[in-house]
Amino acid sequence: MQVHVAIPHYNAPQALKNLLRQLVAQDFDSITVLDDHSADQQKLQDLAREFPAVGFIFGEKNIGAGANRNRFLDMHKTGVVWFIDCDMRVETVNIAAILRQKFAGENHIMLGSTILYANGQPMAWNYGHEMHPQHDRQFTRATQADDRQMLQQQGWDYPWIWGERVTADRQVDWVAEGSFALLIDDFAKVGGYDAEFRYHEGQDLAHRLREAGVKIMVTGDIVCTHLDIDVRGKARHREVEQSAKLFYRKHQIRLD
Repeated sequence: MQVHVAIPHYNAPQALKNLLRQLVAQDFDSITVLDDHSADQQKLQDLAREFPAVGFIFGEKNIGAGANRNRFLDMHKTGVVWFIDCDMRVETVNIAAILRQKFAGENHIMLGSTILYANGQPMAWNYGHEMHPQHDRQFTRATQADDRQMLQQQGWDYPWIWGERVTADRQVDWVAEGSFALLIDDFAKVGGYDAEFRYHEGQDLAHRLREAGVKIMVTGDIVCTHLDIDVRGKARHREVEQSAKLFYRKHQIRLD
């Protein structure tokens, strides 16, 4: 089974360069950078020359993180695609071999990685339950009270709450889009990302994949560190609110 890497990129050429240095040393069938019309195209052209084995897709306009990832479908590849954000540092070797094992037998899963903060702690909301106003309030109260019994009953006993890593693959509702893999056919079957989302696009994708029979899993076998290079700026808060409302409306989630 072929394993391909797709790296969405926007205005972070140095981080991308550092990531590519790591990835070209591993055994992937292809590596592709999906550039969402970054400001400094010359730096991207320089990187393309420095890494001739890496493919570059240069977007003619900025279309957002989710829609940018959909550009990978235009390549018509088969097998598994691992999406990894450009501001990541890879902490695991032999990732292609791990993914071939995880997806053996055409295993229909969306597999999220363990993502760490720069200080080595597991990232909060790297994975979890589908966002829902009532459930989110219950979860917040339970975590603040350290009510482990209630969290376990609801399936919300996520290791990251206590600063721990996933030790065995587990099923969840969604995983962070910063580092995840899935069968390309499954990604195409649901139409990729909904381009209307500028945030929470991973939650929406996971919801539609679940409806299509794909299990959402998180693993501790692939680990990345998020270096957190913010390219959204002041628009982030507005995009979060707008996308949350869109998610609730699209999937008919009651707000009371």
